[in-house]
Amino acid sequence: MVNGSRADLRRMDQEQNSQYKRILAFVIFIIATLTMITTTFLNPFFMKKQIRTSNNRAVIVRQVNGHFDRLADLIGADHEEDSNLLTIDQAEPIADHVIDYALGVHWVKVSNLNLAKQILNDINASIDKGASSDAQIVSKKLKKTKSNAPYAVSRAFDLSVVTLGANICSLLFVVNVIIVIVTFISFISLISDMKSKSGLKELIHDITAAGMWSGFWIILIFGLLSVIPIFFNLESLLLGDVGYWLEIASSIFLDFVIVGVVMYIVCAIPWQATTPN
Repeated sequence: MVNGSRADLRRMDQEQNSQYKRILAFVIFIIATLTMITTTFLNPFFMKKQIRTSNNRAVIVRQVNGHFDRLADLIGADHEEDSNLLTIDQAEPIADHVIDYALGVHWVKVSNLNLAKQILNDINASIDKGASSDAQIVSKKLKKTKSNAPYAVSRAFDLSVVTLGANICSLLFVVNVIIVIVTFISFISLISDMKSKSGLKELIHDITAAGMWSGFWIILIFGLLSVIPIFFNLESLLLGDVGYWLEIASSIFLDFVIVGVVMYIVCAIPWQATTPN
């Protein structure tokens, strides 16, 4: 009877230990993932740097020119359909202003008129005699529309969608920070509880094992997300510029995969060193 009770206790300890490991792996995964998302996708400084990489510059040019073509149609300017009227140097300042408007810490946004005026100034400042003839025609038409020009820009560049996205991003930033703080507190509490029930060597072994599992799931999930543009035409998505931003995000997901690989390797070394013989 005593032996049976001891066996039950050992089984309960093993089950509790396994549960601790699963929870710890999930906690590490949440902390790592939300921290990466907050410091990349929700960081205007990072995103402005990201759109200037060799692959993403072409995506931004197509995105901005798509809206610029629509602007030309709205104001009745003659132009060649589906042509890149703006160069990289002309498109990037517009993308920078959209990123600054949408990302970072800010209050709830209800107006996009100032953003429309910034984009209008970018267009007027960048389109000179060296620009394409079609782009110059659009610029001249905008100057003639005067006070109505910002509203045409707002409609052509879907700034109402940008405003909605800006408020969602602001909310996500706050929620992510809160979740990371709460999860980190839970992580400390969990480690303290595990430390009271096992030695230092076993604790290091369990933590690194959880870190390896977290790294594995980061590699798997973001590795799959990074190859989506290979199999699907994301630019065909009609919801705002979601397709373009997903294409840009694929390169960031590859960076996440690298982080997952580093996590796995760094955790594997002490895990192997603390494995019972």
